[in-house]
Amino acid sequence: MPDLRSLFQSKITQLILALCFAAITGSWLIDRVPVQSPLLLTAALAGYVALMAVFIAIKPVVQQIPMMNLLLYLLIFSSFLGAGIMSIPVGPISMFPYRMIYVLMVPAVLYLALFRRDVLDWEKVKVKPVLYFHLFWVLYALFSLSWSRSLSMGAVDLIFLIIGISLIFFMVFLMKKEEEFKHVYWIWLGMFAVLTVIGLWNHVTHQHLAISRINKVAEYQKGIPTSVFVNENDFASFISVSFFLVLAFVHRTRSWLLKAAGTALMLLSLYVMVFTSSRANFIAIPLGLAFWFVFLTNKKVKRSLVVLGFVGLAAGIVMFKEKFAAVIGKVEGMLHSLMSSGSQAEIASVDIRSNLIKNGLLFFEKSFGFGIGSGNSKYYLMHFAEFPTKGIINVHNWWIEILVNYGAVIFAGYVLLYLWVILQLFRIFRQSDTLYEKMISEGLLGGMIAFSLSCISPSSQISLNYLWLLFAFSISYINFWRVKQNEAQYRPMK
Repeated sequence: MPDLRSLFQSKITQLILALCFAAITGSWLIDRVPVQSPLLLTAALAGYVALMAVFIAIKPVVQQIPMMNLLLYLLIFSSFLGAGIMSIPVGPISMFPYRMIYVLMVPAVLYLALFRRDVLDWEKVKVKPVLYFHLFWVLYALFSLSWSRSLSMGAVDLIFLIIGISLIFFMVFLMKKEEEFKHVYWIWLGMFAVLTVIGLWNHVTHQHLAISRINKVAEYQKGIPTSVFVNENDFASFISVSFFLVLAFVHRTRSWLLKAAGTALMLLSLYVMVFTSSRANFIAIPLGLAFWFVFLTNKKVKRSLVVLGFVGLAAGIVMFKEKFAAVIGKVEGMLHSLMSSGSQAEIASVDIRSNLIKNGLLFFEKSFGFGIGSGNSKYYLMHFAEFPTKGIINVHNWWIEILVNYGAVIFAGYVLLYLWVILQLFRIFRQSDTLYEKMISEGLLGGMIAFSLSCISPSSQISLNYLWLLFAFSISYINFWRVKQNEAQYRPMK
């Protein structure tokens, strides 16, 4: 597509893109900052100028990226923001950057599939069973609408499922070089830093983006961070998964300055996560750390970590005794609540979640193992719950949600897929011999381990983009590794 490429690289087009970028970001920042706050308005304008500077600085790099890869990077970048920064109502739905770019991405990929099959080469896909499973999942979800009690809820979940699964297909087909995986890795690290800082801003200033549920709670709860997410559990689960990509970066980078910056980001993210009070994620991170410590580090690193751990703990207790005690007390309280049972007067959070699971398993049993239909768990909890949930109609457990909505076959396939991804990433980690191969496989592996528990914290995972991005990144990287291992068969004959 030379005409489109030359148009995109022309000075006039770049100027127009820059102005559009400035208009969108500037209007969003100014619209969300109270006019009566000169300090915050100044900060918003400074952020606007910084964004413009970043856009100008990366322009030479952007010009070197193929159009489809650039579109994919923009899709991934916007997936972290979701509806947090801009949401425009269009009839019954809302449009935000991720969906806008997705609307552009679909016809572009279809064009390649029809007219540029050399770009979307099915023969070079080495994870075909994985893609077949996801296609079967979509078809099963579509077929399940025939027995769903709520067609509208089922259709909404089906759309989310298609959008999420299509990201896996996009990345498997379009990402073919190690450099492209590095770009995605850096995008993830950068956005994790941005979202963590927004969460810290939430906690310190008690101000939140328009999408946050905290805007409607009592003042004493305003310090709960949500970043660009609707609620704190979604944010905490994002931290749990992303934490290990930063950990792998800190572990593998040779720059002590970058190690220090990454360590500071990890500590800051943990500090912010404490105030989300997400119990599942306070177990997910130690679980991932235990796996990382045992399987992904050598003896030298293990010894160093044990020494640094004791020294750091002692220094923290001495220098920040009160804050350290407050954080420990908060964590102990959350862990204690996991062991306690609710009273008859007020059912504890852990009891509600237990009842949600009991209801879900009951619905699954009555469906004879076929599932109650795409997205219908909310409808069933609303109308047919036999165990009290205090009005909560989301399962709050991704594993149970899949089992209840889509039945035993899809659930079993998803569990096997999850285990297969972990085993493949571990195999890549053991066999890889370059810094970035180690870093990417290590980070994704840790994130996948943490995901096993972090996914039971949000009300539902199906609309959370980072879930699909984690799997898309992992599966596409496994495909890249397999193609690389067999690249000799793709070399043209001389």
